Amino acid sequence: MANNVTNYLEIIGNDDVVNAMDTLFENAGGYAETNKFVNSFYGTEYEGGVPHDWLFDNVGAKWIYVENDIDAGSWNIQSANYTPTEFWIQLYKLAVEIDPKVEIQVKFQDESYEPVGGFVVKKDHEGVPAWSMEEDYDIEDPTADMDWEDEDYEETQMDFMDELDDVMTSLMNYAHDTVWSGEGNKIEE
Repeated sequence: MANNVTNYLEIIGNDDVVNAMDTLFENAGGYAETNKFVNSFYGTEYEGGVPHDWLFDNVGAKWIYVENDIDAGSWNIQSANYTPTEFWIQLYKLAVEIDPKVEIQVKFQDESYEPVGGFVVKKDHEGVPAWSMEEDYDIEDPTADMDWEDEDYEETQMDFMDELDDVMTSLMNYAHDTVWSGEGNKIEE
C-alpha cells in the first residue's frame, strides 16, 4: 500500500495565472479521481483508471488528487509515495504561458515524515526555467511513543507541527536559492 504524501502547493503569479490554475484544479475532481486530475492538466481523456507507467512518467506518482483548496492559488494535493515532481513541472509549463514570472512552490510531507521537503520551479537569475527539490529524512515525531490521553500530548503535537512546517519552509527556501543561483535542474522545452 502506498504512503500518502501531503503536498502544500502555492502558485505565485499574477491574478490571471492564479485564476486559470484555480479553474484547472476545480475541474480536477477529488478523492480517487486521478483520471479527472490528469484530464484537467494534461488534456487526456481517461474515463477510468490511468496506467501506472503513464502516471510515473508524466506525474511522478501512481495516483494524485485534490484534497482541498487552501486559498487562491494554494492547494492541498495528495499523491502516492512521492511528491509528484513531473506534475509540478507540467503545472509550471501551463502557468508560464500566462505569466512569464510565475513560480511554483511546494512543501510536502510523507505520512511517516520520511521524507519531508520543499520543491520549487521558476526561472533562475538568467531567465532559464529550472527546478530543485530538497528533502529531509531525519524527522522524528515526538508523539509516536505517546498516548492521546497523555497530559502534554496536544502541546507536544502542536509544537512538532510548527517545527515540521519550519523545516519544510527552510527546505523550500533552499530550493528557491538553488534555482535562482543557476544550479537547479533545467527544464527541457
